[in-house]
Formats: sequence, C-alpha cells, structure tokens
Amino acid sequence: MTKRRTDSSKSAYNKNSSVPDGVPEKRNYFFLFLMILLFLCYLVGVLYLVLGERLLHGESSRFHRVVNIPYWKQVKQHIQPIPFRTILLYASRLKKSNPLRRHAFVNLTGNLILFFPMGIFLPYFFPKQRNLFRCSAVLILMICCVEITQVFTLLGACDIDDLILNYAGALCGFLCFQIFRFIRRKFHAGRTTKS
Repeated sequence: MTKRRTDSSKSAYNKNSSVPDGVPEKRNYFFLFLMILLFLCYLVGVLYLVLGERLLHGESSRFHRVVNIPYWKQVKQHIQPIPFRTILLYASRLKKSNPLRRHAFVNLTGNLILFFPMGIFLPYFFPKQRNLFRCSAVLILMICCVEITQVFTLLGACDIDDLILNYAGALCGFLCFQIFRFIRRKFHAGRTTKS
C-alpha cells in the first residue's frame, strides 16, 4: 500500500524540474507569461540592434554600394577571422587619453551583454539545454547565424571576436541561471527538512 503511494507521488513530479524529488513544483503561470513576454521583447531588441537599426538608418554598404566593387569582394572585406584581433584593438583604445575610448567600451560591453539573456532564456524554456555542452552548441550556432546573416546582407561584419564575446556573455547568463537553480534547490530542500 505504501509502495503504491510513493510511486504515484513520484510520477506526479516533473522529471526535468529544477526542484528536487519529493518537493512538488508549483507552476507560476504569471511568471511564465512574464518570461515569455521578456523573451519576445529581447528577440525584437536583438533583431533591431543587429539588423534593423542599420536598415532604418541606411548605414549598410548595400545601400551605398560602390559600383566598381563586386558583391563577393565586399563580403570578403567584411570578414575578420583572426581571434582576439578586434578585442585587443578595442582594449588598447580604453585609455583615458584616447578619443575612441567610449566607442571601444560600448562595442566590448555591448557584445558581452547582447547574448547574456539568451544564456538564461534557453535553459529556462528548454530543460534539455541545462547541460553546458548542449547549450553551448545551440548558442554558438545562433551566434554564427547572426554573424553570417550580417555579412551576407552587408549589414555588418562577420568577426570571430564578436562570436567570442557573444558566447562569453551567454555563458555568464547560463552560469547565473545554474546558480539561481542551485539556490532554489537548496531553499526547497531546507523547507522540506524543516517541515
């Protein structure tokens, strides 16, 4: 009789839940709705920053194309495959005396922050992505898609350093999610032992 109760109670809990076994997970639908809303706003923001802003302001070389330069040559000019070249260049401009200091700071921090939320949203909405290697593979694929889209539409450059900074930011987001998940588990485990 007791065996049936324990089996039925275990099956009632979600296997992919961040809450430990024996602790019922209460679904907060308002929080879920809020996360979905934030995720959609984030996606719109990323699309605007990566593609939309340049399209609206006509800053792309596609709209100011030089007739003598072929399309594929322009694509080649927008590719930077050497790791840490851009990062070191911007880092050297962070000196107080440098007039491009603000520009360098915005580029470095902006690339770090851009994919930080994705490191939280991805494992939150997809429990299988709570594994570091799986999540890293999806994040790198996403960043590569953004970089490739930018270079082939001539709306930006395909820079390996952007990928490094974007992934570093996303990884920080992923670690924040895992720390929060660990604290939540400990909190729930403490409450069950007290009760």
